[in-house]
Amino acid sequence: MESNATHKISPLRRLTKGLAVAAVIGLTLTGCSGGAGGEGEARQLLLGHGADPSNPRSVAADFFKDQLAESTDGQLTVQVQGSEQLGSDSEMMVSLASGTLDLTANSQGAVSSNVPEMALFGLPFLFESSEHAYQVVDGPIGDEIAKKAESAGFKVLAWWDNGIRDVTNSKRPINTPEDIKGLKIRTPNDPMTIDIFNALEANPTPMAFSELYLALQQGAVDGQENPLTNIASSKLNEVQKHLARTSHKYEVTPFIISLSTWESLSPEQQEKVQTAADAARDKQRELMTEQISKLSTELASSMEITTPELEPFRNATSSVYDKWSKEHPELVKQIREEADETRAEFTGK
Repeated sequence: MESNATHKISPLRRLTKGLAVAAVIGLTLTGCSGGAGGEGEARQLLLGHGADPSNPRSVAADFFKDQLAESTDGQLTVQVQGSEQLGSDSEMMVSLASGTLDLTANSQGAVSSNVPEMALFGLPFLFESSEHAYQVVDGPIGDEIAKKAESAGFKVLAWWDNGIRDVTNSKRPINTPEDIKGLKIRTPNDPMTIDIFNALEANPTPMAFSELYLALQQGAVDGQENPLTNIASSKLNEVQKHLARTSHKYEVTPFIISLSTWESLSPEQQEKVQTAADAARDKQRELMTEQISKLSTELASSMEITTPELEPFRNATSSVYDKWSKEHPELVKQIREEADETRAEFTGK
């Protein structure tokens, strides 16, 4: 999931948020033990994310905090700052690299700016469902991409779920690729998503998620693409009439820790952090499944929902595979093979 923060942001709020970010980071740095510290010395870690309180990402972050405090008898505690209080996903990645942020439940697009291979999880129509994706991201390809993240200075603790993405718009129902042509679709600043909508001959328009609601409301963009959880928790159904269950791509939510923070922990502390991260991953995925099941019905009361035949969309986006295969030939081949090996389990074919 990309950031899922409150949707109406004024210039004053931007300034206030910037001052709040500086204050929170400053207080955290002065309040924590800093560095490795003694084995018995209490330490507080700072975790940032962009989700609203009701979103599974936010719930899982708090769950991680509680699990870690309990397992370490309060030796390691976590201060959680959500709803983009510490900046956008991209800004939080900068803070992670600079050492002013310890952990983040971030977005695939923002992290792929540092680890381009992570974008491959979002190849069009690669996965049938989130459950299908878990079979791959929790396997060898996920491990390999996690190693590449370490080379960039980040350790992937777990692959949380950001779900299968669908398209909404205010202009017309979408049943075929031709219906998307010409629509101004807001996307995250993610090259894979932009490539997909260019292939569909839409007009992809990268924009911060915090600006999206107002942009839709004012008609600056015609539509957007997100998992149902983001659409509902940010009330995008208030400003969008049509929802097409295109399932055009999957995204992980990388739950990552700064490598410098990780290496400053003792082996025992690292084990406790990893165990809490795994438990939070399971909790987050469970909540995502529950919410998607409910929202499929609930959104029908406020939106016109279509379920297009996906084969024409697959054909229309085949050029995306050609492009990314040239850039990452071995990894694209590997991830497609791993997805295909388990596909029948999720399609019944």
